[in-house]
Amino acid sequence: MGMLDSELVLSAAQSTAAFNVGDNPSSNVYDTGSAYNNAQDAEASLTGENLWVRIGCATLFVGATATVQGVLQSSPDDATWTDAVAGAAVLATGVVVGQYLLEVQPPSGTQRYWRTIIRVAVANLTGGAIDSYISNTIEHNIQRPSGFTVA
Repeated sequence: MGMLDSELVLSAAQSTAAFNVGDNPSSNVYDTGSAYNNAQDAEASLTGENLWVRIGCATLFVGATATVQGVLQSSPDDATWTDAVAGAAVLATGVVVGQYLLEVQPPSGTQRYWRTIIRVAVANLTGGAIDSYISNTIEHNIQRPSGFTVA
């Protein structure tokens, strides 16, 4: 994941052991600092780079029939939240460590505050953990043979 500003980390190994059916928010909220309640007028647009939002599995989920979905939400007031973009809903037990439930560039028109949620359906989660963060890049680590052997 590279180096991240701690203000851009929305969840760091956040436990999903008590995630019930419904929306389960990240432990942190990002304030883009916009005076106009529009993230594109504030810090989110000042980077000059493309931002990415990622929600990933840090520890295997536990919940036999539960489905999980990664969602980015925005809010004008840090109280009323609307979905900005959502990933696909998948069976929780089919998710592996390191898999991303959402990996997306935030759409234009988002509001001042951002958070991520895990939307749980069918059954509660009883274990697992997630990471979610905002980054100006995403890594695509591809393992390749080194081309030499050590004797």
